[in-house]
Amino acid sequence: MNLSLHKISLYLLYLLPISLITGSAIPDISISLICILFLINTFHYKEYWWIKEGWVQIGILFWLSLIFISFFAENKFLSFVDSIIFIRFILFSIAVYAWLIQSRKQLRILLIIIFLTLIFIIMDSLLQFFRYNTASGFGKDIFGFIPEHYGRLTGPFYKEHVPGSHLSKFFFISILPFIYLFKKNIKTSITLFVYITATGFIIFVSGEKMAFATFLLGYFIFIMIIKEYRKLFVLSFCGLIILITLLLQTHQSYNDYEIIETQPHHLGLIINKKFSCKDNTAIECSKLIEVQPQFLSVITEFNESVYYKIYLSAYRMWLDNKITGVGLNNYENLCEKNIKYQTIKKNYGNCSSHPHNYYLQWLSESGIIGLFLYITFIVMIFSKLLFNINYTEVKIGLISLIIIFWPIMGTGSLLKNWNGVQTFFVIGLSILLSKKLLSSSKINSSIS
Repeated sequence: MNLSLHKISLYLLYLLPISLITGSAIPDISISLICILFLINTFHYKEYWWIKEGWVQIGILFWLSLIFISFFAENKFLSFVDSIIFIRFILFSIAVYAWLIQSRKQLRILLIIIFLTLIFIIMDSLLQFFRYNTASGFGKDIFGFIPEHYGRLTGPFYKEHVPGSHLSKFFFISILPFIYLFKKNIKTSITLFVYITATGFIIFVSGEKMAFATFLLGYFIFIMIIKEYRKLFVLSFCGLIILITLLLQTHQSYNDYEIIETQPHHLGLIINKKFSCKDNTAIECSKLIEVQPQFLSVITEFNESVYYKIYLSAYRMWLDNKITGVGLNNYENLCEKNIKYQTIKKNYGNCSSHPHNYYLQWLSESGIIGLFLYITFIVMIFSKLLFNINYTEVKIGLISLIIIFWPIMGTGSLLKNWNGVQTFFVIGLSILLSKKLLSSSKINSSIS
């Protein structure tokens, strides 16, 4: 029974990096099945040792606090539903760490699948990018997906403009095969150089400014704390800067428009695109397009940006519900009901679906109780890795977590299926790396 349960769950885990490309439904079903099989295995074989882990205990306490604060929620039904099912994310991380990956071979297979998946995303996004034309923007990917928003890539993610954020979250973990599975030689170094540069390039051209900022954050931390690959990463960074500079000077998408107006609000950059008319190429056509504001504009005029106004709504909600918050998934519901929490956001609407920052989300929706336990949970996870920080794979896990939990940035909602699966997948992998499963002199010689 143990063997069959474990095999089924392990195959679901192997397929997870691929299924994450398909949307939220399949990954969520996959991790839910993994959690159920993990609990069946735990109860049947009485393998409760993982409950003694500090980060696990705080994680469970955090989950129980979310159920508790739901009794005080504005919309109790919404809060109870999201609170109860939130346990699947925590259990999934525990399963990855405590049960699913039991050997270096299994970890190697998973890492290679993650790496190959990211390679596919890069290639597919590149195809979209090179199919650019001024009139319609980026072209079709291999599946025929066309970005709905001008100047943003989707890659294979259908309508979601997330290839950059997905790459930034999994990139550092994905380079572990280069460090531990392949012989260190000139071919490996060149391949890694190309991979690093290509990843940074796609994140940059994806149009996801926050993803590129967190990628650079992780990049600089890597250079500071992992000296074995410092020279290669410095050279890759120089290569990336040169590539981006050439791109800005030569690629059509950065040189076929003029700026009409720039404002820090949502879609605040108005540009005029000029191109040859379809019916008569001798005549020049043009059209005005609203795109996301320039990063510098948002920073210098932050109080006029959509982020500030979304954060302001969350802060106001917390002021009225300091201890228990307004309840999980109640942010949008309460904003729409109460004009007090609405802020005028041009081209956006007066309310948002969530606070767009993990810390403000927990503060506004679960109050001081939820935020305190959430931060404690994160601290316990980081402390788990810091205990074995001398190992390269542990440092990479630490970098991956810093990228996700860096507080000063816009984020998705941890209650949403896709983002929750991504985040807790990285958490589980990062804590798993603290076991030092890859730290062996024998592993460098082969990938078998």
